Amino acid sequence: MLTTRLHVVPIFIVIFVPVSFLITYIIAVYNKHVEPGFPYISDTGTLPPESCVFGLLLNFGAVVAMVMFYIRYKQISTYQTEIDRPERVLTNVNKAALGAGLLSAFGISVVGNFQETNVQIAHLFGAFLAFGFGIVYSCLQTYLSFKLPEIPGSTRSIRRGRAVICVLDVVFLIILVVATPVAFQDRPTNPRKWTPDEPGYGPHLTSTISEWIIAFLVCLYLATFTPEFKYFELIKPTISFREIPSKIVDVEGRSQDAEPQTNGLPVTLTQTDDKY
Repeated sequence: MLTTRLHVVPIFIVIFVPVSFLITYIIAVYNKHVEPGFPYISDTGTLPPESCVFGLLLNFGAVVAMVMFYIRYKQISTYQTEIDRPERVLTNVNKAALGAGLLSAFGISVVGNFQETNVQIAHLFGAFLAFGFGIVYSCLQTYLSFKLPEIPGSTRSIRRGRAVICVLDVVFLIILVVATPVAFQDRPTNPRKWTPDEPGYGPHLTSTISEWIIAFLVCLYLATFTPEFKYFELIKPTISFREIPSKIVDVEGRSQDAEPQTNGLPVTLTQTDDKY
């Protein structure tokens, strides 16, 4: 059951995201919509049919990411309770990390649904949320990792690895932000088909490679949760009635009046209509 094998979730994301990008990349290159040499990730999902697949896969990935971020949030908060460390700072950082993660996942969905050639402002805003808050999430989780080193599954290597990934994320994000406007000062008529003999190709290549590296670094970071997710399980939610209608039918089919209640023998609820 997935509730007892939660380590499958980060493993799934680590596999799903690169495969999704590879699928849309192959479709875009096959249809000659982009150059094979390191296009922007978004360029591989700009034109149909790859844009349809791109949006579908990113929406699904965003939902799974939201689920994972919530699971991690509950893991930290529950562990704080177990070891009796209800520190306000840790609690607030955990909540902030959840918020950053959800915003990042929302940005992924926006990127997939608003192509740069259709609604560029929305697309760029989504990219900012996805990359920016994705890195913020990683940094906050790294802080929590060092503050809660005894959490089951955590090791010194994992904590240090997370710190290194965060530093690399920030470095490549700076490179991306600097190189992109430099490249677009001399962009060709069709920037999705930027060739080496055109002006600005060097900064363009630097920018696109940085984007791909950031995306894979974020996936690698999420993979570090796998060992820790092996040590806890998710309890299934339960449903209970706050109030049972006054007209009920018991298990033997007899209609009777009843006071609102939530306990007792099993009952089958039926709707009654005075008009009939």
